[in-house]
Parts: sequence; structure tokens; C-alpha cells
Amino acid sequence: MIRVIAVDDELPALRRAGKLLETLEGVQVAGLFDSPKLFLEHMLTTAEPVDLVLLDIEMPGLNGLELAERLRNIRPEVHVSFLTAYEEYARDAFGVEAIDYVLKPFTADDLLRTIGRLEKRRVRQSGKDPEAARSGLAVRSFGPFSVTTESGEQMRFRNSKSRELLAFLHHHRDKAVGKSQILDRLWEGRDADRAQVNLHSTVYQLRKDLEACGLHGAVEQMKTAGGSYRLHWPLAIEDDVAEYELAVREYGRSGSLAQLVRAIQLYGDGYLAGSGYDWAAPRQAELELGYARLLEAMADAYAVQSRHELALSPMQKLVHLHPLDERLHAKLAALLILAGRADDAREYCAMMAELLDEAAAKELDYRLVAANPGRYFGSAMR
Repeated sequence: MIRVIAVDDELPALRRAGKLLETLEGVQVAGLFDSPKLFLEHMLTTAEPVDLVLLDIEMPGLNGLELAERLRNIRPEVHVSFLTAYEEYARDAFGVEAIDYVLKPFTADDLLRTIGRLEKRRVRQSGKDPEAARSGLAVRSFGPFSVTTESGEQMRFRNSKSRELLAFLHHHRDKAVGKSQILDRLWEGRDADRAQVNLHSTVYQLRKDLEACGLHGAVEQMKTAGGSYRLHWPLAIEDDVAEYELAVREYGRSGSLAQLVRAIQLYGDGYLAGSGYDWAAPRQAELELGYARLLEAMADAYAVQSRHELALSPMQKLVHLHPLDERLHAKLAALLILAGRADDAREYCAMMAELLDEAAAKELDYRLVAANPGRYFGSAMR
């Protein structure tokens, strides 16, 4: 039985957390507190076990981050997750070793995910399941490609081609890739005989790099179709692209803002950003297109909630991705107006109208945008 306490000064949110927790199998509500001070007093005086505390962040007197720090000092065995309406504290939250960061309004599925993360962390910390403890391999394809062991050490590659070959095989997700395709993508334009030698040497080096991390037999060689290679991770892995795709699906299914935020955070700087891998370009373009849709969805969601300052960040990222789209520039100007920054909006419209063509300049007429800024954010604001 997992014992959970929730702390939130907003009574409706606190009651909702309590009711949803009661619906989860194997979970017991060990307390609901609308005061950080009373919660701390309880934790100092009670001997009853507590497994997880769900904390709001914006609370009077003592915010959730400070409360988590104090809790860690007095009851270090208790795990913490945050339930909050504010996205901007996510980085600080994980700095206090929070297991999750859930945005309001949250659902039972959100809390179930948090409980699942708690159970995984407890298994790893207990050391009772060696296989589970060894399965903390993390493969990151958003940003520079990297592989990190559970101990936190990054896999070292003997040369850049070994890294690229592993990224290329991982890119194909457990599918066999023919030698000819690998040669065409990784050694394009090179002498055929020399490229063959480079491939065999790189495969050998890559296997050595993997074995140094305890990953034996990960690169399989097959004789079908003129020879091919397949990557099969011998351990369970955390794959940021798979996590991103799951978050996108969950957002599409439930409309959960928490899943939307998680997907955007996972995307980071983009797929294999800065790698210079030409073969990754189609997948990069595909993911970037989806990412742009997520950014606009987040800006729309915050704008409808009148949280205009929060909506500015995804909107600015979006116009950076599509600098020639006058509609998006007009939308950013509208958001500045809604945030009470009319002068900034007027200046932005004038600047972008000079940079874009005449047709775009008409769309960026400040008077046109200011006449009805809410129209850029859907029917809910009209």
C-alpha cells in the first residue's frame, strides 16, 4: 500500500487530489493539508510511514520548492511530486529530486503515472531486482545523440563515426539495415572499397564501445539481402523519442496540458540537433512539424486561460521556427496586446512589416491586430 499526502492551499484542488487518489488501487490517502506549516508539523510529530507527498508550488508563506527542501532534511525517505498550475518551475522541481511534475488540471491517469514512477524509483533504490536496477539505460536523440548508463556515466565513443553508426541503427528502431544503405548514408561519395573497410572497422569499434558499458551483442550482423546490421538493446532503455511520441498520443487522447508540456520539454533543441547527420533530415523535418503544432496548441491553451505571459514563450519559439509566416507574427503581436504590452506589439508589428513582403505587411498592420486580438486564439476568446 502506497501512502500519499497532498498539500495545496486551494481547497478545490486539494479535494480533487484526495478523491482521485482514492480511486487508485493500492493507494491510501494519508492526509490532506491546506497549510504548509501544518503539514511540516505533522511530518515532524508523526511516526506513520509516508511514501509520497504531492505539493502545490504557489502557496503563501512557504512555497512548494522550499517545502520540499525542508521535507528532505527531516524525512529524506519521503518522495515528492508537484501538482501545479505553473510550467516555469519544472527545472527547479527536478532539482529537488521530484519524481514528477504534473500540471493542473490533473487527471487520475496523471496521478497513476506518478505512482508508477515512484514504484520504479523504489525498485531501483532497493536493489532487490538486479534486472530492474540494470535497466536504467537512457538513449537520447533529442539534442546530441548520447547513451547514459544508470550510474550517470555517458558512453564513450572511439570516434565520431562509431557514435553516428549507433545513432543510425537506433534511428531504425530494431529493424535490419542493409550494408548498402549504411554505406550510402554514412560514407556517401566515398570510394566503395574504402567505405567497406571503414564500415567493418567502425562496427568493430562500436561493439567495443558497447561492451565497455556491459552491452554485449547489441549490434547483430545478418547475411540476408547482401548483409545487414540490426541494433538490439540487451537491456530495457529509456528512449526520449519514444517518450515524446507517447506524450503526444496521450495529449491527443486526453487533451492533458501536462502531457503537452512534457512533450515540448522532451523535444528540447530538436532531433539529433547539431549532429550534421544528413540522413536524419527527413525525420527532423517530420518531428519539427509536429513540435510546431504542439507549441501553437500550448500558446492557445494558455491564452484561453488568460495566462498570456506564459503563452509568450511557446509563441516566440514558434515564430523562430517559421520566421516567414506572417500569421504567426500577427498572433505573437496579438498576444503582446492581451498581455498588456501594446507598445511592444506596435513596435513588433512595425519591425516585422519592414522585414516581410508587402502582402505580409498588411497582415501585420497593428490596427488590424489590435481591433480583435482574441480572434487569433480560437472561438473560446471571441
